[in-house]
Amino acid sequence: MGVDMFAFKEWLRAEALAAGFARVGFASCEPFAAAPLEAWFEAGGARHLPYLDQETMLDPQKLWPQAKTALVGFFPYARPEAVPGAAPDSLKLSRYLWGPDYHAILKPRLAKLLASAQERLPELEGRVCVDTAPLMERPLAVRAGLGWQGKHTLLITGKGGSYGFLGVLLLSEELPPDAPFPTDQCGSCTRCLEACPSGALSPFRLDPNRCLTTYTIETEAEPPPEVATAIRDSRWAAGCDACQEVCPWNRAPLWGDPELWGQPNRLHREPAETLHLGSAQWRVRTRRTALRRVRDRHWRRTVDLILGPSDPTPDA
Repeated sequence: MGVDMFAFKEWLRAEALAAGFARVGFASCEPFAAAPLEAWFEAGGARHLPYLDQETMLDPQKLWPQAKTALVGFFPYARPEAVPGAAPDSLKLSRYLWGPDYHAILKPRLAKLLASAQERLPELEGRVCVDTAPLMERPLAVRAGLGWQGKHTLLITGKGGSYGFLGVLLLSEELPPDAPFPTDQCGSCTRCLEACPSGALSPFRLDPNRCLTTYTIETEAEPPPEVATAIRDSRWAAGCDACQEVCPWNRAPLWGDPELWGQPNRLHREPAETLHLGSAQWRVRTRRTALRRVRDRHWRRTVDLILGPSDPTPDA
């Protein structure tokens, strides 16, 4: 007797919701239209993002040939009491950096979901993807009906807002797809475009070569003068939430679980002048956080850019 794939899909959805995902949808793994991504690459969008591969991004089956269905989950991370820059004289770190490393949270949960699914369907194969593979998670999320890509290019889940991680579980079985989200709901709003400190945004398009996050997280390359000025004036030292902070859909978003995320790292609440950290101090402060991908010398360069050079802080 065959497995009812619709019932199996709904069981998977319920299990993913129970694992902490606030929105869950299913999408086919057919290739995406090539023209928009090709234009973005041709314009130099991946200049500082060498791990991106155009061919693989366009076709999930180039990443994993067995892929037939993508389970896409939206995992909220923001908390109402965790506001970048709220502490006196503190630097701003993006909200997604305020808890433990999200890879260490989402990957095991998706792997456990896959293992449970394989108990029900032994021939099922899967691959867990949490933003470390060249996969277009946001278009997949739109295809899965979770929301739309806003003018700031991030996924907006309607009243659930945009503060969330996307986790993808590629599956080898063809499950009934959910209806894709029909259209964007940004209307004539341009708040995110106007709020971008460095002018990196145009409608539905991001230029990473002007984005603050590129130069505070992704690369140690020297930022262009106008981007350096934007980092200094805005005091965003790791990532940037400016476009999300002004988005009307984030007035009352889905909040992350405080028990899951724990207390903010000291980096978020200490005066900026104390954050010229030595190598050992940086390793301690960033242990088991997503900030560990940033080298201590990179962090110090950003702090120096914002505050001006300081004598190196001895390791403690």
